[in-house]
Amino acid sequence: MSTGDSPQDTETQRVSGSLVTGFQVSSSSEALTVDFLDTTFTFHAQWLHDAQVDAGPSKDAIDVFTQKGAVARIRNTKLSGQELRSSLDVTWDDGSTSCFPTIWLRAFAPLVAKPHDSEQKTPFEASRGWLPTTLKILEFSYKDIFPKDPYSDTSNATKEQIYDAILKKSSAGIVKVIDLPEPNLEDERQKENTFVMRVLKQLFGSVFLHPIRGTEKTFNISSHHEEDAKRGANLPNYNAIKALLPHADHAHYIHPSRVQGLYALEGESQNTFVSCYAALETLNSEAPELVKYLKSVPMVIGRVADFYDPPLYQATVDTAITMEPGMPDHVKRFRWHPHLAGSLLSPYDTFAEARTAYRAFQEIMRRDTHQLNVLFKPGDLYIWDNFRILHGRERILTTPRTVVGQTVPEQVVDDAYRVLKMRRLKGFMDEKWLVHTPLQQLEEMVRLAET
Repeated sequence: MSTGDSPQDTETQRVSGSLVTGFQVSSSSEALTVDFLDTTFTFHAQWLHDAQVDAGPSKDAIDVFTQKGAVARIRNTKLSGQELRSSLDVTWDDGSTSCFPTIWLRAFAPLVAKPHDSEQKTPFEASRGWLPTTLKILEFSYKDIFPKDPYSDTSNATKEQIYDAILKKSSAGIVKVIDLPEPNLEDERQKENTFVMRVLKQLFGSVFLHPIRGTEKTFNISSHHEEDAKRGANLPNYNAIKALLPHADHAHYIHPSRVQGLYALEGESQNTFVSCYAALETLNSEAPELVKYLKSVPMVIGRVADFYDPPLYQATVDTAITMEPGMPDHVKRFRWHPHLAGSLLSPYDTFAEARTAYRAFQEIMRRDTHQLNVLFKPGDLYIWDNFRILHGRERILTTPRTVVGQTVPEQVVDDAYRVLKMRRLKGFMDEKWLVHTPLQQLEEMVRLAET
């Protein structure tokens, strides 16, 4: 199949009042060039035919693209509707027609179509990092998260604002919940019905299920309760007099949690937060030749929790940086826990360079210019994106000290965020077009729709 087919003898069709300003079918009918308001892309006709959802997002065996034998060819194309509610209606050589929302086409184009502008950049929102001097942590009231009317506009608006503040690539990735009522000390210490668990459940629907602790049990970091204090003997992420370096929670899990919350019940400490995007940007400017090793050379991360009976052994192998599938220029996740990392699985010839890259990334994080220091005191509750914000502790200031934490799995977070984005696109297209749409493209469609 050709992707650079010459256009048909007919002139490019021009239209106005739409995200699409023109379109042209190739001479072989196997490609479609679409002029958008800002740029031009050429799509494979076969990709369009595979991606259509005329009969719904789930397809019968005869229609799945892995079993299609015939080559898709375009008979004709026309534009229907106006502005962002327009669609590009493609009639195939078998007489059937697929109506592609133009906003949907524009969001997918940078991933699957051929750009005509050599300088064309992916329009998705940039993954921005922050430095302590520029960071503004948004605050949200506990009362707005738990309003008297749970179905009120205020409740939905607050939830959406928190989602965007934590999960949007252009956001800081961290929020603080304020105006919390007085805690039930016994519940918090027993890890049941805790503030952080209730807030995360209210926002996302459910929380992480620990393989041993069980349903909705939080983890407590304590300096004086016997059960919790025992954990500090061999786990750096519990009570320790030494610094706890900035890290991602659940880094030793094959699938780390996406969102983390931490609540200070008693005692004070100097805690730290680091933006991985900012650290990566600095590394890329100072030693760009090292960045590739964070993406390609994995490390072994493992832990044994022998305070469980039987002990819990966990380990995984992964790189520090994981890119978004299909989006080689976009970071999906940072996995980082220096206390639990064993060694690099690097070929002999590149070991020195890979180790230098990991050390350089660590050094940048620890700079005063990159590491945010906060006084973590009773009543403080922070929630952040565990895929791009690292958290640590420099020192414990006062004891007794108890901190209560909980996380939310990636699937739970993404599903909830997807529903919100789809709701905002209601009216622009049938939701069947959104089922197979990655979150990054959903965010881009929302951006287009609202600008």
